[in-house]
Amino acid sequence: MTLPAGWLDTDKNFLGLDEPWCHPESAGIYVLPAPYEHTSSYILGSDHGPAAIIEASQQVELYDEMLGVEPYREWGGVATAVPLALKNRVDREAVDGIQAYVQPHVTRDRLIVTLTGEHTGALGAIRAHANVYPGLCVLQIDAHGDLRQAYQGNPYSHASVMARVVEDGLPLVQVGIRSISAEEVELIARTKAVSTFFAANILDPSGPYGGHASRWVPEVVNACTGPVYLTFDCDGLDASLIPALGTPEPGGLGWYDVLTLVTALANGPGIVGMDMSEIAPIPGFVAPQFAVARLMYRIMGRIGAARNAG
Repeated sequence: MTLPAGWLDTDKNFLGLDEPWCHPESAGIYVLPAPYEHTSSYILGSDHGPAAIIEASQQVELYDEMLGVEPYREWGGVATAVPLALKNRVDREAVDGIQAYVQPHVTRDRLIVTLTGEHTGALGAIRAHANVYPGLCVLQIDAHGDLRQAYQGNPYSHASVMARVVEDGLPLVQVGIRSISAEEVELIARTKAVSTFFAANILDPSGPYGGHASRWVPEVVNACTGPVYLTFDCDGLDASLIPALGTPEPGGLGWYDVLTLVTALANGPGIVGMDMSEIAPIPGFVAPQFAVARLMYRIMGRIGAARNAG
């Protein structure tokens, strides 16, 4: 069976899968690389993140010892598209281009995982899913609020992407926030559309939840008002785990914090789509993109297990 044009073969696809497991006709998961960077304000290179994650994924063990299965088989395979070439499109044109790239693939029987560079690229994927899933709730794992109306004069800055989500009328739940401006705090205070779980409150052992995921995760799940779209800025994880970031921050989520949250979301309101952003690869240092690739695969497994159980 020959792969159709626009899809990556074994030596280039996510997980390095052979046919038929990488064929889009049978795969229940599509990985869509949309490498975009235009407004990064600190470390550059996030547009190289999607390719680095895909390359590292080919070293990921396919068996999930926690689930006792090979998740790609449970999904019928994982197909990886040829990366989107945005050329000179930026800001609104880039967001629209990513939406047009993602939209035809969003269906209720398929999980779309969009890989982008700076977090702005996620907006196109979010809008594509909102067109298919009424009542969609966006859950943002992130170090930063990303709620500025504009940053450095640009409303399509990576620091403003969630402000655009709120403008679209989508409810937003933020987890792991630990770097935020006064402007953003005021927005959170005056709107019921945003629920923010600051890292200091949920992760600090002296905080209200004692640092225990078993205490704060149920509250995050309860804040979700509909099917969940997971937008995952990798700086939401602690920088000691993922140091290859455009805007690193200490004090973030740990590996098992994320898996506990994702499992609860998958078993509760359900996760219907996701993106990963903001990996800025460090030459010669593969651990960060490998960790992200493995985390992606773990998340796919938990969404699949919940779907099969339902």
